[in-house]
Amino acid sequence: MSMEEYRISIGAFEGPLDLLLHLVRQAEIDICDIFVSEITAQYLSYMDEVGTLDMDKASAFLEMAANLLYIKSRQLLPKPEPEVTEDGVPVESPEEQLIRQLRDYEAFKEAGAVLEEQYIEMSDSFCRLPEDIPLPPQRIEFKDPSLNQLIKAFRDLMDRAERKKSIDRLHRVRPDAFTIRTQLKTIRSKLKGRKEAISFEELLSEEPEKMEIIVTFMALLEMIAHGEILLRQPAPFEPIRIMEKKLLNGDAGYTYMDEEQENAE
Repeated sequence: MSMEEYRISIGAFEGPLDLLLHLVRQAEIDICDIFVSEITAQYLSYMDEVGTLDMDKASAFLEMAANLLYIKSRQLLPKPEPEVTEDGVPVESPEEQLIRQLRDYEAFKEAGAVLEEQYIEMSDSFCRLPEDIPLPPQRIEFKDPSLNQLIKAFRDLMDRAERKKSIDRLHRVRPDAFTIRTQLKTIRSKLKGRKEAISFEELLSEEPEKMEIIVTFMALLEMIAHGEILLRQPAPFEPIRIMEKKLLNGDAGYTYMDEEQENAE
């Protein structure tokens, strides 16, 4: 079968390397043998159609034709000494450069064909998007939270209080509005008879001052030391909740102070 029967319009090729690779595959020769074959003549025969292409594409085909003719002429002349750089590295000859470009182009073309096959194969496939399936929260209860956890909760409350309150440029000396004794009384009244635990914030006023938070926290520490309250934390990093501890027969050796004794002191 002659070459004319295989002929394809030059416009069907993506560029000169695409045409050259087509001719090599059609002739069934190794890429290294293109300079001792009829590939150059076959390539030049396509140049009759260059006028049908746009200027940029036509110039690329003509540049490759000139390069093939130059390499072909080198085959007819005595082989020159290989050139080297100042560092002694051999300089790539025009033949080696063209073979490397053709092999690289062939590798990319084959990889593109594989990707195109995969794209066509998967174009009719539809994947179900992953769904978030929330698991029920695990209830973790700490009977005795560590001191570090209490201090962290205290610092968080202090930071929030500082952000809510503007900075007072004048230092005002005022009498203590909160004492440990008054806060103990407030906490006991809020916890008394409650079946559910409450948070630390519920022990404070709507917009607590810094001193109220500090004194309330110290009052809680005193109640913890005497075994008067229990702390609960439903899950890690959640707010610590407080509830009254029911003392049986003077448990922990602690007795409550009534209001008359408190006022007498």
